[in-house]
Amino acid sequence: MTTVETLASWATRLSVADVPPRVRERCAAQRASVLAAVGASLDDEATRRVITAVSAWAGDGPAPLVGTSRRVGVEDALFAAAAASVALDFDDYLCFAHTGHSAVLVPLLLACETASTADDQLVAQVIANEIEARLGGACLIGPQNGQLWSFVHAAGGALAAGRLLGLDEARLAHALALSLYQPARATAPGFMAPDSKLLTAAEPAVAGVRAARLAASGVTGPLDALDDVHGFLSAFAYAPLRGMLAGGLGEAWATDTLCVKPHPGCAYLDTLLDALVELGPPPARDVASVTVDASLLTCQMDAMSSAYASGSQRAAPTPVTVTFSVPWNVAILLVAGELTPRQLRPTWLAEHHAELRDVAGRVSLRHDWALTRDAAASFGRLLPPAALRRDAGVRALGRGLRSVRADHPSIVSGAGDLRGIAALVRPDAGTLALVRGAHFWDPRALDGFAMTFPARVSVRLRDGRTTTAECDVPRGGAGHPTDTPESAAERKLSAWPSPLGDVAVA
Repeated sequence: MTTVETLASWATRLSVADVPPRVRERCAAQRASVLAAVGASLDDEATRRVITAVSAWAGDGPAPLVGTSRRVGVEDALFAAAAASVALDFDDYLCFAHTGHSAVLVPLLLACETASTADDQLVAQVIANEIEARLGGACLIGPQNGQLWSFVHAAGGALAAGRLLGLDEARLAHALALSLYQPARATAPGFMAPDSKLLTAAEPAVAGVRAARLAASGVTGPLDALDDVHGFLSAFAYAPLRGMLAGGLGEAWATDTLCVKPHPGCAYLDTLLDALVELGPPPARDVASVTVDASLLTCQMDAMSSAYASGSQRAAPTPVTVTFSVPWNVAILLVAGELTPRQLRPTWLAEHHAELRDVAGRVSLRHDWALTRDAAASFGRLLPPAALRRDAGVRALGRGLRSVRADHPSIVSGAGDLRGIAALVRPDAGTLALVRGAHFWDPRALDGFAMTFPARVSVRLRDGRTTTAECDVPRGGAGHPTDTPESAAERKLSAWPSPLGDVAVA
């Protein structure tokens, strides 16, 4: 069997009885998080523009068009809802992908057509989560990362839709193969500033549903898409980690790693914002300066966004330009005393632009290798060195890491060399004892996994005092000792109710 056929075989056979109760709970939290993200974005101007466009082209159908009283075709409803769920970066994520935009919305909206049960939708959601996370992991050492792995939504959407459409194993394999034939490849300029960011999951999720419909009619795709040397992985990974793809299916659950964002914005911002909240936060007028120490992940994020975010020093920032910027997010939290979707309204950002710009100018970001090693220790559980060497090969792994460095020179600018990048996949001694010789998706590695993005924030006040706080695991993140993804999702949906109701079926 090809890898595509192996994945489709598992997706065809999975039943609700196979899904552990804790994974079901994570899926319920993910669904609440996604629906809250959609609801929180409906007043966003870019979201309204997308909904207006969809309403103009959409015909009548069974699925609700968010932000309107209309019901339209499933694909059109999915496009609008997925755009809204991305708009403010108020989403959730698993270890190697932001899966919720498709994993939740495809089953929910397709059920308006298929009348699938809640259990059917749950199974489809789990399938999408597990395969999307594995596909992102296989492309970990490649030109893209995080939400720019937008191709995962086509693959997950195809499998989730195919499952609800009743495709057999052979046709479900072709649905997945079709989704991998010409996958989306998002680019940074379209993600960091314009409205196009909202289309990140919308286009590929719809492509996934269409792939399932094509396969249902007998259209075939390249079943060797994940195995051929000229296939999917050659385009999206410098050193493909093929063992990520089918490893641990039904034994280790990527859905266990769910993290629900408490703040709108990139996940790498959450811990530094949590630390700032722990300090009060102090009123902006009392703050002389803020110093943020963070890992490579946070520093890379800020460096990538700086060209787009710094342009808004002259003009008011937008909800898109601020969501990856450390200075802007610190400034918003200090000026407003909170950071919620309310502060990401263009009118609020424009009204407070001068004050935000002033505060952002007092924020500095520094890389700290100790914090990078802490992050590496966490992810080292999921990236056993032996498995990395076995899958990619030592030489290919080295070439791949050098290519990542060439793509993102800011990762190590002023901080070190290639050894620093390698630190991201080097576990500490304690973790090494756990994963020595292990394979990807070893259930032991996921047991007790904590999503760790350590950050330390020091605030120097105008009266001369300095206060400092440090956070490792974000609130709402997998492994947080008190604020679980379930509790964070409950608060989120309470504050931003679902615009689709509890059930989308008419």
